[in-house]
Amino acid sequence: MMNFSYYSFATAVQSVAQDMAYESYALTQQDASPFNEARRAGIKNHIEYLSRKCGELLLERADARLQRVSLMLSRHYSRAELVQELEALLQAIDDDIRLEYFLHYRRDKGKILLMIPGDWTATLAAFPSARDEIEEGVDCYALEHNTACVFHIMRVAELGLRALGRERGVSFPKIPLEWANWQNILEQTEAKARAATRAMSAGPAKDAALAFYSGAIGQIHAFKDTYRNAVMHARKRYTEVEALRAINQVRDFMNGLSSKIDEKTKRPIRRWA
Repeated sequence: MMNFSYYSFATAVQSVAQDMAYESYALTQQDASPFNEARRAGIKNHIEYLSRKCGELLLERADARLQRVSLMLSRHYSRAELVQELEALLQAIDDDIRLEYFLHYRRDKGKILLMIPGDWTATLAAFPSARDEIEEGVDCYALEHNTACVFHIMRVAELGLRALGRERGVSFPKIPLEWANWQNILEQTEAKARAATRAMSAGPAKDAALAFYSGAIGQIHAFKDTYRNAVMHARKRYTEVEALRAINQVRDFMNGLSSKIDEKTKRPIRRWA
C-alpha cells in the first residue's frame, strides 16, 4: 500500500538545507549577532519534521545524526556548531538514501488507490472484512500486478456470494458455507431466489426482488467464468484493462449488494419497496 510521499520527504530535506545555507552565509559574513528565538524555533520545527520523514524510511545514519542535532538544539550552541551538524546530517541522509529503493505509482493509478474510501463506501460499511482485499487488489493494479489484482478482487466477490447465499438460506450437510465451492453455492442460491420470487405477488416488490437477484446472480456467473476459475487454477494471466474491468465490476456488484444485505445477514430480505 502507498505509505510514503517523496514530496514531503524532499520538502523536509530542503527546509533543513535552506537553514544550513542561511546560517553558513551568516558565518562567512562573520555575523556575531545572537540567534533570533523565532529562528531557533523554526530550525527546531524543521528538524522534528525531517526526523519523522527519515523515521518512515528507517534511515540509520540520518537517525544517529538527528539525535546529535536534537541534543545540540536543547542547549546553547554556536552558529559554527549548527552549520557543522546540519552539514553532517544532510550528508548522512544522502548516504542513506542511496541504499533505498521505491516503487513508483503512476499518477492516474495512484488516484484510484486514494479514491477507495469514496468509490467503495457502501461496501466498506456493509462488508468491513473486505477492506484488506479491496485495498490489496487495487494496490496490485496500481503497481501493475494485474493477475494478483484479479485474485484479490475475486476474494471480495466471494464475500458477496457467501452473503447472498446466507440470505437465501443456502447450506450443505457436511461442510460450512465458507468451504463450499462457487458453483454449488451459486446453484442453490439461484434456485432459492427463483422459488422466492415465483411465490411473490406481481407488483413493485416482486420487480425489485427479481432485479436484485437476477442482477447479482448474473454478475456472479460472469465473475466465475471470466475471472475466478481461471485465476484460481493458474489458467490465465490478466492485462491492465482486464484487471481494471474486474475492479469496476466487483465494486458495482458489492455496492449493489450492500443496499440490501451485509456480511452479518442470515435471514431473507423482508422489505423490497
